Amino acid sequence: MGAMLHDARVRFEECHTAWLNECEFAELARTLKALAHEQGVATDPIINELVHFGADAAFALLTVESCIADEARAATPAHTAQMKPAGPPLVH
Repeated sequence: MGAMLHDARVRFEECHTAWLNECEFAELARTLKALAHEQGVATDPIINELVHFGADAAFALLTVESCIADEARAATPAHTAQMKPAGPPLVH
């Protein structure tokens, strides 16, 4: 009976550890998604990188993608950035 209680306790601790790891992963994914959205970067590649290669690779990809996005914004002429999209056609 004592061995069964010990096994149950070990299984509970393993499940609890797995649950904590899952919560940590979800929080990391939310953080990466928020950072990517804030910097104007697509979130799907960042999350895929997290899933397949881990947090370090996801943060590295986020850094590279945000640098590329910043360079693209800097290369856009100022007058083009200030232009408003065309409205509905005027009907006389």
